[in-house]
Amino acid sequence: MNPFRPSFGITPAVVAGRDGLVANVGMALREGPGSPYRFTLISGARGAGKTVLLNLLENEATSANWQVIRVPASQDMITELRDVALPRLLRNLGHPSTQRTITGGSIAGIGSLTTEVTSQPPTESLRTRLRETCTLLATSNSGLLLTLDELQSASPDDLHLLSDALQDLVRDELPVALAVAGLPFEIAELLDLPGTTFLRRAMPIQLGPLPDAEVAETLQATARTGGRAFTDDALQLAVSACRGYAYLIQVVGSISWIFAEGGTIGEDALRRALPQVRERIGIQVHQPALRGLPDREREYLDVMASTGTPTPTRDIATAMGIPSNQQTTYRRRLIERGLITPSGHGLVDFGLPYLGEYLRAQ
Repeated sequence: MNPFRPSFGITPAVVAGRDGLVANVGMALREGPGSPYRFTLISGARGAGKTVLLNLLENEATSANWQVIRVPASQDMITELRDVALPRLLRNLGHPSTQRTITGGSIAGIGSLTTEVTSQPPTESLRTRLRETCTLLATSNSGLLLTLDELQSASPDDLHLLSDALQDLVRDELPVALAVAGLPFEIAELLDLPGTTFLRRAMPIQLGPLPDAEVAETLQATARTGGRAFTDDALQLAVSACRGYAYLIQVVGSISWIFAEGGTIGEDALRRALPQVRERIGIQVHQPALRGLPDREREYLDVMASTGTPTPTRDIATAMGIPSNQQTTYRRRLIERGLITPSGHGLVDFGLPYLGEYLRAQ
């Protein structure tokens, strides 16, 4: 079977470059209250591996005897956590959260008494539910890790409620941890809002490009789990095609696997795979990243694509017919969105692999 898994949010067979981060969080859970990695804020471009890292942190928490709850970044986030997830965990831990109600009865010899178990109506606040849960877990040297993906989709009011509840637990040294992930620009906007002060104190983890050596090791190790191996030339070409991008490791590996024959993945398979790789990342990464982008920011990217990169920012300002200080504003916003990166003094480059090619094709 093809061992590569080119799907968002699914943990690959071999994960590149996250061991140190996972180890830091695992140590924090075992270390005790006050460890900085108990609260982490993971940011990165689409496909950088944010959700996969959350999966790894959940596994690490489980191995440390901690309980894990995934908090949905939805309109009913607080309700789901308070009234469903936490009561379910308390029941699993043997905490009484149900009551038995008499629903019928009879005189001896005629009938029998019947009862049914009904859930107690939710009357407690989120703060109380979390405190009850963490206090119970502390008695067994355990704790609670909450994970929240797509932070930018969460309601600011809900984040305020969650932050206040967590801060209250931290003050009393109860075993709780939080790992959240999202896109850089949207995270920055959320953290500027009132009520998210607690989240601003979380340990920031910025997921950037992976070193070529780790990309090569991951590609080869993954292929070998399926009974094949890259030739030296093919591996070099594959690493170059991935450009340090976590998602592309799986895409390049998966498509080249399909074109390979026999027990090796050769250079011919890689060359046949590359057009499909560019098409796949265009559909699954570039289109969503550009959707809703303001016209002038899109124009900024189009100028970069047409003139080539790294692009001097003064040339972009001239092509757009704007003063340099206005160019700086667009530059900053595009960097925060993860679409471009600084590339030396007065130069910018694309932050997503093959984005320039995609824009030129449009």
